[in-house]
Amino acid sequence: MTSAALKRALLIALLGLASSPALAARQCEAVVGEGWPPAVGNYGQAAAQLLGGQAEDGLSLLVLPARGVETQVLLRRDAGSSQWQVLAGQADKRIYNWDGGASRGGVNLRLDQSPEFAQAPLPDALAQRLVAAWASALATPEVAARAPVTDGEVVSFTINGERYSGLRPGCGQLAELLEQAALLVELAHSKDKKYEKRYEGIERALDKMHDRFYGEDAG
Repeated sequence: MTSAALKRALLIALLGLASSPALAARQCEAVVGEGWPPAVGNYGQAAAQLLGGQAEDGLSLLVLPARGVETQVLLRRDAGSSQWQVLAGQADKRIYNWDGGASRGGVNLRLDQSPEFAQAPLPDALAQRLVAAWASALATPEVAARAPVTDGEVVSFTINGERYSGLRPGCGQLAELLEQAALLVELAHSKDKKYEKRYEGIERALDKMHDRFYGEDAG
């Protein structure tokens, strides 16, 4: 897959360009909760590890689609340089595979593969602002005490090692996080000369989120 095609696939997965009417109708109810949804943990942990691991001191968004390949974007410090890095990954083939060949069938996680990755640096101040915004959003009533039962796509956020998973948010602060994650993917797939433009786009998204939910006109 070309870099442009990979970038487009990741952005589609994160933004949910084919979102369902039922999802759009939800009025910011808590569709995400702490941990993994029931029966998703083993699959989710395996997918997250294959697609770059977990950001213990940063943030990530993992998308486990109902169909198609799994994707993840992470923001974390590089172990060697302490520079903040964005890493966007996509499975080469769908990880979750139902094997109906056996008498009773079963799930086969296809982990023997080489995902496609792209990465880019992020300035320290901007990275810390993103981490703070995600921590604040994931501490609101939009997040339930437990991840809900899901049937189909699962989105899974992490912030500083804590995981929150569930359905795709259609409104509120968590929907803003999806937009910011898509901007991080775009940055990861950009050439060096485009970095400043991408940084400005992320800054604007954070400003918009702040003004909408915390500014004078909030509420």
